[in-house]
Amino acid sequence: VQARSSPPRMVSPASVVAAVSTVAAAALIAEVARLRARHRSHATDSRVFLYVTFEVKPANEAAFFAAFRPLLAASIKEAGCIKYQLTRGKEDAASTYVLLEEWSSEAALARHETMAHFTTHVPKMAASAKITVQKLFPVNVQSSLMAAP
Repeated sequence: VQARSSPPRMVSPASVVAAVSTVAAAALIAEVARLRARHRSHATDSRVFLYVTFEVKPANEAAFFAAFRPLLAASIKEAGCIKYQLTRGKEDAASTYVLLEEWSSEAALARHETMAHFTTHVPKMAASAKITVQKLFPVNVQSSLMAAP
């Protein structure tokens, strides 16, 4: 007795569309879940940013950097410090610097401001530069847009 092979099964276009739709729907559901989780994390974002401008007189640059280097070295090791980056624009005056700070929370920033390296070196930097500090907080754009009239 010889086994009969069954003829190849024909797949209808409707079943292909249904299968593709199921896969696409699953991907869409996963993406929506990911975006909702991301939205929740932004809604409870406790990070704090500082935009600190230093206008250093050219004659004081050596003193400024002598105070800044140990402050930087210790600050980047602190719990809660996400970013501590000194920058300068190409077109900025050679003696204008911007420090971009990012902290995990206001508590982490407050702790930073009590540390010995902060209380020791920031006054030295202030003696050699005009310092302007701007504290910034994350904006939940989705919530802000949704709240708009």
